[in-house]
Amino acid sequence: MPRFVGLLVLIALLVLPTGPALAAPGQPGDKGPKEEPVWTGVPGTNAAHDDFGYPWPAAPDCDESNVSSGGCINDGLGFFQGQCVSWVAYRLNQRNGFAFSNWYAGRHWGSAVYWKKVAKSLGHKPDEVPAVGAVGWYSRGHVSYVEAVNSDGSIVISEMNIDGHNGFHFATVYPGDHSWPDKFLHLADVIPVDTTAPDRPAHVSVDGATKAPRVTWTKSADNIGTTGYRVMRNGVPLATTDTPSYVDRQATPGQSYTYSVEAFDEAGNVSAAGSATQRGTAPANRRLRARFRGDDATVVQTTNGPVACGRLGRTRDQRVGCRVRTLDGVRTVRAGREVPWGEPNSRRFLADEHDRVWYCRVVNDRSACLPFDLESLSWGFDRIKPTRNTATYGTWLMTGLGPARCGYAGDRPTCSVVTSSGWRSHRTARDLRPGDPISRAFVQTSDGVSFCRVVGGRAACTALEGPRLDWTRTVAVGRDQALGRWTLTRLGPAVCEAGQRRSCTVVARPRESHDRTVVSRAMLRSRLTKA
Repeated sequence: MPRFVGLLVLIALLVLPTGPALAAPGQPGDKGPKEEPVWTGVPGTNAAHDDFGYPWPAAPDCDESNVSSGGCINDGLGFFQGQCVSWVAYRLNQRNGFAFSNWYAGRHWGSAVYWKKVAKSLGHKPDEVPAVGAVGWYSRGHVSYVEAVNSDGSIVISEMNIDGHNGFHFATVYPGDHSWPDKFLHLADVIPVDTTAPDRPAHVSVDGATKAPRVTWTKSADNIGTTGYRVMRNGVPLATTDTPSYVDRQATPGQSYTYSVEAFDEAGNVSAAGSATQRGTAPANRRLRARFRGDDATVVQTTNGPVACGRLGRTRDQRVGCRVRTLDGVRTVRAGREVPWGEPNSRRFLADEHDRVWYCRVVNDRSACLPFDLESLSWGFDRIKPTRNTATYGTWLMTGLGPARCGYAGDRPTCSVVTSSGWRSHRTARDLRPGDPISRAFVQTSDGVSFCRVVGGRAACTALEGPRLDWTRTVAVGRDQALGRWTLTRLGPAVCEAGQRRSCTVVARPRESHDRTVVSRAMLRSRLTKA
C-alpha cells in the first residue's frame, strides 16, 4: 500500500503544472484593487472579440522575430492580429471615432516603441496627464488604451499581448505601478458623455379628487444616477422634484387631469414619461376654458399657476380674456376695450417671467401684443409695431426682454421684439449663410432666440441674446448632417434626424465642450420649441 500511494504522488507531480497560478501582472504591495485575471494566448483575443467586438477572435500567436513564417496575420489596419498596437488601433477607431491605422496622417507608425516619436512629429505632444481615449505609451515598446480616469488618481486601461502571447485584460493602475504608462499620447481624446436616460417612472398614481392631488411613483434607475423628476399636468410642466411624489396645490377641485412624470439625470438625459389620470366631477377644460370662442383657448403655465386665455365677444365687438384661480374661485378677466383678434394663424398667448401673459398676433400686417398683468389682474395697452411686417413665416417666441416675432426677409432671419421702450428689429449680417431652407427653425432658449439650420452638412445656430438682444457669432458642429427637426435641450439647440432610430446633434459653444455630442433622441426628450 505505501508503494502504491507513492506512485500516485509521483504521477500527480508529473501531470499537474508546477508554475504559479495565473494572475494579473503587478508589483507586490501595489495599492488599490487587484487587476482582473489575464486571458492569455488565444483566449485573450476571443475575450476581446466577445466582449468588445475585436474583429479577430483566436488570433494566432505571432512570432515577430520571423514574420514571414511566424504566423503573423495583418489585421486590416496595417498591424498584426493579437498585438498591442492592433488592439489600440481598433479601440481608437471604435470609441474615439476616427480612422487610425499604421499609415495615419501619412506617417508609418510601426512598432509601439516608435509611437511617441511619430505622435510628437505630428504635433501631438506626449505628456503625463491621463485622459479618456488617450494612448498609454511605454518605453519598453508597448501601448495601452485609457478607458477611464478615476477621481482617486487611478486609471483603467485595456491592453493586449501583455504576456507576448495575445494576453488581454482591463486593469486599474495607479501612478508608480509597473503598468502605469510612461507617457500619454492624445490623438483624439474622448469627452466622456452620459447618453443613457433613466428608466421610465413606474406605477404613477394620483389621489385626491376632492382636494390637492398627490402624485406618486416609484424611483427610476440610471446607469450613473437619477437627478430628479419633472411633473406635468395635461402636458404643462408644473415642477421638478428629487423625491418620488408631488402635491399639486394649484389644481382646481373636481377637475379631470392627466399627470405625467419624467426622470432626468445630471447630463440632461430624459426618460420616457409615466402617466396617470385623475377623473373629476367635471370635464377637464370646461371651467378653465368656458366662454372662450372656438378651439383656440390656451392654458398658459405661469408662476402663479395655469391660466386659460382666449377670444371673447363677437366679430363686431372683438375681445380677449383670461380665467385665473383666485382665493374666491375661478375668475374671468376681460379686456375693457375692443381687441382685434388678428389673423387666425398668427394668434398666440405667451407668459413671461414678470407675471404677465401676452396676447400676440398680426393685425393689418402689423405685429401687435397686448399684456395681461397677473398681479393686478388687469389688461394693458396694445403694443402695435409702427411699420408693416416684411418678414415671411412669422413665429412668436418669448425672450428675456419680451415677446418676439421671428421670420425671414428673403434668406436672412429677422426678429422684432417688444421691449419696455417699444418695438425693436434685429437683422442679421449680410454674409450670414442661410443654410438649407427645409432645415431652418427658430428655437427659443433661456437667453433669447437661436436661428438654427444645416449649412454645408453642418448643424449651425446663430443666437439672438444678451441685454440688447444682439446676434452672436455662428456655432457649427458635425459633418454630413442629415435634415431633421430642431428642439431645445439642456445642452443647447439640437437637430434630430427622422427615422426609426433617431439621433440628435447638439449645437453648443466650444467653451461648453459639447460640440461633438451625438446622443439618442430618446435621451433628449426636452420640450419642443421649434416654430
